[in-house]
Order: sequence, then C-alpha cells, then structure tokens
Amino acid sequence: MVEQVSSRLDILRQPGGLLRLTLLVIGGVQVLIALPWIFGATPLWGPRSDTSIAHLTRDGVIGLVLGLAGVAVALTPRLAYFALSVCGLLVSLQAVAFVTDRINSKVHPVFETIHVLAIFITVLVVIAAFPRRRQR
Repeated sequence: MVEQVSSRLDILRQPGGLLRLTLLVIGGVQVLIALPWIFGATPLWGPRSDTSIAHLTRDGVIGLVLGLAGVAVALTPRLAYFALSVCGLLVSLQAVAFVTDRINSKVHPVFETIHVLAIFITVLVVIAAFPRRRQR
C-alpha cells in the first residue's frame, strides 16, 4: 500500500511533475463541475440561477471535454500536442458563445467566471506541449 502511494507521488519528482499535478487537479475540478451542467443542473449557483438549460448543457459538454483533455495530458504528457487543438477550439467556441450571450443578455457575467478554469487548462496544456529546456 505504501509503495503504491509512493509510486503515485513520484510524479512530483519527475520533470514537470508539479505542472502535471496542477493540470490533473484543475482538469478534475473542471470535469466535476461540468458533469451536472450536461443535465441542466447548476449546484454551484443554486436553483435561482437565470441560466438556461441549453446554455448549461453547451457549457457542460465543452467543460467536460476540456477537463478530460487536461486530465489526459496530466497522465500522458505526450498527448499535449493533440490537446492543443482541442483546447484551442473549445476555448474559442466558449469565447464566441460568451460574446453572443452577452450581446443577447442571456447570462450574468458572474456565472461566466467559472470558465477561467478552461483558460487555465489551455495555458497548462501549452506549457506541457512546449516545455522549457533546462541548461546544464
């Protein structure tokens, strides 16, 4: 049992271990937040949220895919190049949806702040895809 825990914590000793752990945590949080959204539920804002079910479902699917991409890159960093295109496309889609929703006054801006996680995941994936070379 102790050996299993020790082997899992070895991720911190590897190059980029803290980056991978951060990406794993943020990606996991994104997945946990996005899952209820797919079904139109928003436990973080309570039942008085003025966000439509279609909006929640759209953001839930985008968030779920982004979160899973972050977790996948954290577990297997060589997937970072592939995840770049996925993250870039989804963040762009979210930005367009945000602008459209703001123009139509369909959602409160405070609700949209949760999408900062998507930006964090994308930035971490970019860092994982293009690691700095250490000088000797």
